[in-house]
Amino acid sequence: MSPIPSGEIAIFEPSGESIDFIAEGNTGFVLGSAAKHPHDLVLGNYSVHTSAEALREGEAEIRRIGQDLRANGTLRR
Repeated sequence: MSPIPSGEIAIFEPSGESIDFIAEGNTGFVLGSAAKHPHDLVLGNYSVHTSAEALREGEAEIRRIGQDLRANGTLRR
């Protein structure tokens, strides 16, 4: 077993086996799990989609929501 430095992501191979974590010091982690998608996926900065067009639409919607939140003062940046 190899240590994982702070801020890094660990990706495990698909398996039915358990995963053991050993924390050294003040440690936090997020664990995500999902069934393998039956189609190729297109990865964006903030999302994953099933096609390049769906990715473009999704990221455009994220930008639109951000603009709305900045315009109404919810986000300041």
